[in-house]
Amino acid sequence: MKTQLDKSFEVPQSTDLVWEHLIDPEKIMDCVPGVTIDEKVGDNHYKGKVGMKFGPMGVKYDADIHYNEIDKANRKIIITGEGVDSKGNGNAEMMMTIDLIERAEGGVKLDAIMDVTVNGKIAQFGSRLITTVSNQLFKQFVSNFSKKLAAAEAATSA
Repeated sequence: MKTQLDKSFEVPQSTDLVWEHLIDPEKIMDCVPGVTIDEKVGDNHYKGKVGMKFGPMGVKYDADIHYNEIDKANRKIIITGEGVDSKGNGNAEMMMTIDLIERAEGGVKLDAIMDVTVNGKIAQFGSRLITTVSNQLFKQFVSNFSKKLAAAEAATSA
């Protein structure tokens, strides 16, 4: 089962600060609910865990996360992830493209397109539930990321 999510949000911080956080998995991944980075395998390649709940069923994926493209000149990032359910009940793949757009009035707009493919037991719940859960996770990510950026900005100002 495949679904696509198009999301945008804005933050008041500088483009450089936002970019610095987006390209560093240790600064960004803990903003995503249920995601942990366990090790750096190589340049722009990480292993970790992704856990989430879909209705009555929870899943935990052993994940490979790759920063496929980090285009500083165009402020564009492409991240892919592949995960296998640790209980053998399926797998998931994700490709996310993030574009940063500096706003004339200050701050940054982030546009994200995420293609998610889920196979196995979770796919039985259908795209509606997966989209609902993904929307909730995205809202939590935006909140966590905004707080982290505000704290980083305050620390550099002090």
